[in-house]
Amino acid sequence: MSRFATLTRPALAALVVAGLLAGCAPRNGQSSYSAHDVGVASVVKFGTVLAARQVEINHENTGTGAAAGGLAGAVAGANIGSGNGQLVGLLGGLIVGAVAGAVAEQELNDRVGIEYTITVTDGTTLTIVQEQAQGDVVFQPGASVMVQTRGTYNRVLPSSHLPDTIAKPKDVKIAP
Repeated sequence: MSRFATLTRPALAALVVAGLLAGCAPRNGQSSYSAHDVGVASVVKFGTVLAARQVEINHENTGTGAAAGGLAGAVAGANIGSGNGQLVGLLGGLIVGAVAGAVAEQELNDRVGIEYTITVTDGTTLTIVQEQAQGDVVFQPGASVMVQTRGTYNRVLPSSHLPDTIAKPKDVKIAP
């Protein structure tokens, strides 16, 4: 007999919901890249942080939590009573489960971020909101940073590991 054979339907449904919701929580930070970012060039500008403040980043619900919660609630509610009572239990479980699933998905997806105000070397001042993963550096006012840009996506990264001055790269000439 498998270990899942002893689980009740509601407990099994709750495990399914938890598994589905766990997949809804992407994590991005200063040291994390998507597979789509590999091999793609980004423009880098250097600047100084003027201000940094913590913000909440609210992600949009996909509906997965509500659907999974509704399914789990319907399965659990269907085990209550018999006849019309079973139907009422199923519908009640569906509604309560859908609401609980939507709330759980939102809680799993919302993040803490930092809004940086940065003046870059060309004199432009930018504000960039970025997710703050555990272990990421929070840049304080006065910190030298690099702003990495690809399309409309921007990321604030440390620049302390880079040299202050470099020689102009040599041109490569092609002989006739």
